[in-house]
Order: sequence, then structure tokens, then C-alpha cells
Amino acid sequence: MKHSRTDDIVIGAGILGLSTAWHLHRMGRTVRVLERTARILGASIRNFGMIWPIGQEVGAPLDIALRSREHWLTMIERVGLWHEAEGSVHVLHHELEEAVAREFVARARDHAYSVQWLSPEQACRRVPRLRREGLRGALFSATEVCVDPRLALAGLQAWLEGQGVAFHWESAALEVSEGCVRTGRGAFEAGEVWVCTGHDLSGPFAELLQASGIVPCKLQMLRTAALPHRERVGPMLAAGLTLAHYRSFAACPTLSLLRESLRARHPGYAEHGIHVMVSQTQEGALTLGDSHAYGEAIDPFSSEEVDNMILAYLDRFFDRANTPVASRWMGVYGKHPQQAWVVLHPDTTTHIVTGVGGAGMTLSFGLSEVVVREVLGGPR
Repeated sequence: MKHSRTDDIVIGAGILGLSTAWHLHRMGRTVRVLERTARILGASIRNFGMIWPIGQEVGAPLDIALRSREHWLTMIERVGLWHEAEGSVHVLHHELEEAVAREFVARARDHAYSVQWLSPEQACRRVPRLRREGLRGALFSATEVCVDPRLALAGLQAWLEGQGVAFHWESAALEVSEGCVRTGRGAFEAGEVWVCTGHDLSGPFAELLQASGIVPCKLQMLRTAALPHRERVGPMLAAGLTLAHYRSFAACPTLSLLRESLRARHPGYAEHGIHVMVSQTQEGALTLGDSHAYGEAIDPFSSEEVDNMILAYLDRFFDRANTPVASRWMGVYGKHPQQAWVVLHPDTTTHIVTGVGGAGMTLSFGLSEVVVREVLGGPR
């Protein structure tokens, strides 16, 4: 079967694919989205729902994250999605954690971060469920936005479809060449093809993608039942382990000492790639995580030990009111060890956008805008 030609084909209905389709549609172009599964199932719905500029290093990653945040807020208003724009709090209990956070605040004055140091009293006023014992203070950032990824992606997909973007489910791309995409459900033609297939390195352009340096990463996550009376936590939460995870903190002089301290005080956490974060759904449930296993370390099994380590660290700094875990899952995304993303152009009409790692929700709207504008032209 041969389908009618469109301006654009987007392969992949995760957040990178949907944000690419969003920008193309806003330019007045005709768009098809091809997705290999029967609905959106990948890493884009298996995350915290954090738009997290504070995790991005100075330069293009931070600029694109902040631009992406603007697009998220525009899309949220237009589509009519739930969100919270309460920012984030890194909760800190050790002198080296405090030192890194204060170094970050001092450095932020010269860059686009919007952060401040909070005393223990100020931190507990913002997040009443923080445990006060041993709390030295917190790093507050105003830029972070929370969505429910399961609802947000479904809402954006439905809105795009209502605007005339065609979605073809269970339509895995088997071959892509010069504007033609062959699937098991027929051939599709377009002026441009945008490949946003996430961690899948085995489909079209497998050799190119594998040579790019992208590695798959598996994470474990949990979600609790709703807090009593659907109580709101406030800002999204992280703690000392997170300072050692994100590249934004790499320039802090004390970070190397903090890494050594974290390994000594929290044995096993670095080996499992665990740092602990909290977001909250509209219904009041807490999304918790996560761990990181790369490349050959990936297997199809969840580790109860890892889940228990996540919960134990959380319970050191946050009172979850004995709210039980309601669900657990694994996600897999593709990440480049050095680059914040990977963009490739295997032929004149095909454009691969991938490798954003765990920052897909944070970067996708901004990154897809940059790539679309670079290919098609037009004002930024």
C-alpha cells in the first residue's frame, strides 16, 4: 500500500517525535507520525515528568532547556494540560553538599539559572514534609516545571491528531531512503523524514547509530499511592546524590570531594547509578527514582535491592507518611557519554534526532525547534 505524500514524516511518537511534529505543524506543514507500538509506551511516559533546566550545563544545553520550557508552557496552555511550575529543591545534609550548592549559587549569578540558597527554616516552609534532623539547607531553583508524562504525551498526541497530524500505529520503519519510509503497513513518502526513535539502535541506520557512541541506559522507578488528602508537596525534590549526577554542577570546585564523600557515606549507590528525586502527579501520587545501568549491564529484571535503596535514601530526608508503593517499572533510553544529544543527517532528506538521555522532557521542544529551523530555515 502506498500512502499520499506529506511534507514531513516523523518516526517515533515519544516526546522528541511529538515536539518535532508540533514545530512542523506550527509552520503549516503536513505531517505524519509513524510509531512501531500500538500506543505511546517508551521512556517518554516512564519518567518523572520533570522539565529540569537546573540539570543542564551552561551553553547550548541550558539555553535549549530554557527555550524548551517556554514551548512546554505554550503547549500546556493550548492543549489544556495539568502542570505545576513550583520549581525544585535540592535538600542538603552534609557540609560538602552545602559547599557545592553554595558554589553553584555563586556561579549562577553569571548565567541563566534562577537559584537561591534556603536556610533549613526556609526549606521546611517550602516543603513541610522535609525531615528537619541534620538539614543544613537547600538549593531552590525557580525554573522547573512538573507534568504527568503519561497524561501530557497522550494529550499532546490527541491535540496534534485533532489538528490534522496523521498518526499510524504499529507501523515500524523498516527502511528509510531519500524521503521514502517503508513499513509493514505500506510505503510513505515525504519531503523530509525526522527519525526520533529513542534507544532503538537496531532499526534503520543501525550501523550509523551504533557508531555514534550512544549507549542504552536502564532505570528503575516507583510510584506511590496518593498522599493523604491529596496533600501537595510543593517543589519537585532532589538531594545530595543528585549534585553528583547532573553536568550543571561539574564546574563546582568541591564536587570531586563530594563524590568521594558520597561513595563513603552511601556505599553501593554510585555503583547502581542511584540518585533520588521526587515529583508528584495531579492526583497526589509521588513518582520516585531512579537508578542507571548502562550498556552491557542492562538486563530485563528489576532489582528489589535497588528499589529499597531508593526508598531508604528518600526516607532520610522526606516524610512520605507511610504511603505505600503502588507501582514499579523500568525504562530504557539512549544516552551519549559526552554529548547532550546526537543529530545526524544520513541523506539529504533524513534527519536523526536522538541521544538526549534522561533529559528528553527537558530538552525536546527546544532541540527539535533548533533542528527543524536549521534544516528548513526560518527565524529562531
